[in-house]
Amino acid sequence: MTLRWPLVASLAALIAGAGLAALVLALCAEGGGDSSVAQRPTRTPFSRTVTRTPRAGTPVTTGTPGGTPSALTPSARTATPSIGPPPEDTPEVPPPPPSDETPPPASPTQLVGTPTAAPPISTPSTTTPTPHMLPDLVILDMFVANDRLGVILGNQGEGELAAGQEVDFRVRGVAAETVTLSEALLPGTSLSLVFESQVIYEPELVLAVADPNNLIPEEDDNNNGMAKPLAPDVALDLAVHSVFRAVDTQRLLVVIRNPTDAPAIQVTVVVTVYLGSATEPTDRATYQLAIAPLGFDTVETVGVAAVPGTEVRVVVEMTDPPDADPSNNVWEGTLS
Repeated sequence: MTLRWPLVASLAALIAGAGLAALVLALCAEGGGDSSVAQRPTRTPFSRTVTRTPRAGTPVTTGTPGGTPSALTPSARTATPSIGPPPEDTPEVPPPPPSDETPPPASPTQLVGTPTAAPPISTPSTTTPTPHMLPDLVILDMFVANDRLGVILGNQGEGELAAGQEVDFRVRGVAAETVTLSEALLPGTSLSLVFESQVIYEPELVLAVADPNNLIPEEDDNNNGMAKPLAPDVALDLAVHSVFRAVDTQRLLVVIRNPTDAPAIQVTVVVTVYLGSATEPTDRATYQLAIAPLGFDTVETVGVAAVPGTEVRVVVEMTDPPDADPSNNVWEGTLS
């Protein structure tokens, strides 16, 4: 009974060796048809159940080994390439033709992976030239000042009429006067002009035209005239309204009033000042005034120091045209 177990073990080993040799011969026979490809035999692991009678004090081991020995598992570095026909060559794709457009340089601050924004499309500029603004002369009204014809010249255009511009006028169908503007006539403004040579002797329908020969570029050359019935005017009159002392300059101020319904335009006024009971004037000055109907204007006498409590006599004389009523041209009193 003691010799049976070694004999059984030897027979099992012999049978296993014979089986392995038969498997190798079979594989060699299958690969003999293609001698150009060298094949490595594939070792098929097998398991066997080993049952041993334990001896006294020896643990019993029963079962199949849990895994394939590591020596039979090829590593990634020593793995044999797969056997078979070589892979077909992949056709080479020709590179795309070069583009004539030069791509814009990448922004130095652009992050990797950030999509690039498309460049803005430039739109051709359609700037409209600014038209040159022109004035538009009109006669807004006509009046009579001290029997002389006067007109109110206005500018209702978009451009100004520069200072120093000469404006021709035609009255009653014939050339009248040429007036040189002393200041610019801005859009929407007007000024009053009195013609020295145009006198109204009796009621009549008067036609006046500004710039009759269209010498001044305007927006509209067809609205420069006006016709209006006029009558002889009362003589222009100016009067002294009051006299007082200027607080800042300590000079004498004289307020002159126009009590008529006609404008006092480009009138010459002489102001004479007498202090106390003096018969000789202390100061005399000439002024060019323009006072609206029923309006006021103030002149400052430069050569007189206004001292409170001083007796003062002021005479205002309108010399051109002559004053219609000299009785209201004198003021006498004490400065306060």
